[in-house]
Amino acid sequence: MDPICPSCGGTLCRLPEDQWPEGGPVPEGTVEMYLCERTNHRIIVAVPEISA
Repeated sequence: MDPICPSCGGTLCRLPEDQWPEGGPVPEGTVEMYLCERTNHRIIVAVPEISA
């Protein structure tokens, strides 16, 4: 089953790390990035930062 964009329901394609935007908005802790085929939404999967 393909991942689905939470914003529009389009199919998400996983982007390899070498295709992530250089200097773009890639938060620290990002482990995966997906691009929506329908609307070019970018979905970022990151490790949550915990502070005490």
